[in-house]
Amino acid sequence: MRNNDIICAKATLYGFSGIGIVKVSGNEKVFIISKQVLGFIPQHSNACYVPFVDSNKKLIDKGIAILFISPKSYTGENILELQSHGGPFVLDLILQHLMKLGARLAKPGEFTQRAFLNKKIDLIQAESVLKVIKANSHLTLKSAINSFEGKFSKIIIKLTKEVIKLRLNIEAMIAFPSEFKQETVIKKKIKKNNILNKIKKIFYSLTLLQNKVFNGFLLNNIFKVVIIGRPNVGKSSLFNLLTEKDHAIVTNIKGTTRDLLKVNINLYGIPMCIIDTAGIRKDTKNINVIERIGIKRAFDEIESADLILILFDDQEPDVDIFKQYFKRNVLFLRNKIDITNKALQNINKSIISISTKTKQGIKKLKQTIKFFAFKQNLTNKINDENLFFLQQRQCYLLDKIRTSYIKHSSTKVNEVLSESLYIMQKYLEEIIGFNMKKNILNKIFKYFCIGK
Repeated sequence: MRNNDIICAKATLYGFSGIGIVKVSGNEKVFIISKQVLGFIPQHSNACYVPFVDSNKKLIDKGIAILFISPKSYTGENILELQSHGGPFVLDLILQHLMKLGARLAKPGEFTQRAFLNKKIDLIQAESVLKVIKANSHLTLKSAINSFEGKFSKIIIKLTKEVIKLRLNIEAMIAFPSEFKQETVIKKKIKKNNILNKIKKIFYSLTLLQNKVFNGFLLNNIFKVVIIGRPNVGKSSLFNLLTEKDHAIVTNIKGTTRDLLKVNINLYGIPMCIIDTAGIRKDTKNINVIERIGIKRAFDEIESADLILILFDDQEPDVDIFKQYFKRNVLFLRNKIDITNKALQNINKSIISISTKTKQGIKKLKQTIKFFAFKQNLTNKINDENLFFLQQRQCYLLDKIRTSYIKHSSTKVNEVLSESLYIMQKYLEEIIGFNMKKNILNKIFKYFCIGK
């Protein structure tokens, strides 16, 4: 990529901290900026503790400066990294000075976009950067790191080369039939069978790969747990216990929770979203409009829940209200066992007894929730070191490859099979970012933070 723009941005979050980092990336002008800010041009990758000065040679701050000379840098361009004290005002002064010297503020994800355009990383690796940053468990981090290290890319590149080679062989047989006239019928048959077998192996490899990607994709999509029940049975108290923070207001007044409360947690290394809902009643005639909307939203959340926690106390639960969900992943929780030990009937599901007041049974509940996450195949490959994280776009392309093969492939070595392989090749190349259109790239990188 040839780009005369010098870009700069903070690589650390806004706020007060011990260290703040500002990065500059671009062509030879980075050396000029280095000389004006530091007074000299550092050697490649050598960390120097030096003053940072403004245009009048007045001290802005003292810190660490590191220069990475092209092409041995993240973006493939020259990068100057300035590590100062982490006060917002100090970092803003440094940025303003850099912009006076000719740099402009980077767009979201522009550093990583330049790394992709300069062929330092492919699109799979570029997209996985954001997931590494946002990883919320060791499982999601591992799957993102695998993609960032290029393990998935190597598999895609290998499969692409195999598809191209087979397609060229088929097209040669079709375009130059006279070259193969001398071969015996048996040799021709063996050659065709070899081609068909290799294609089947590629398709099988893609199926196995899709399974790994799918599991990695699931790990990065949060397991959704919804708490429901009558008003004042302890839903908000349970919500606070599971999230380990007082997010929900707890009172003895019925209908305290009128809207949804959602909090992401990490339970035994599994990312989850816990949702507190408004109390659900049989009789909705005497409730106000706000509570009625809250109940409707509760039922909407239930529809997309991975696990439903139906909470009740010493009274019989309203089985009829929740009966339609009994075939789903449901846990019945009997709260307030510190007050009563009354036996309950009419439920064919197992019941977990808890007390949100004394925390009795909460550990067992958490372990049971973990079991449901395993059961739903979210973590069935917890020890698999080869899980990959891909964006939905890339999962979609993998599925298109398999669908295209099934739809267009034949048992004959002909133009139809060649066309099928060509389509597979194009989808595989699109996964790693070959010949991507500018508008698609802009959409991908706009979700990144400015300094990455």
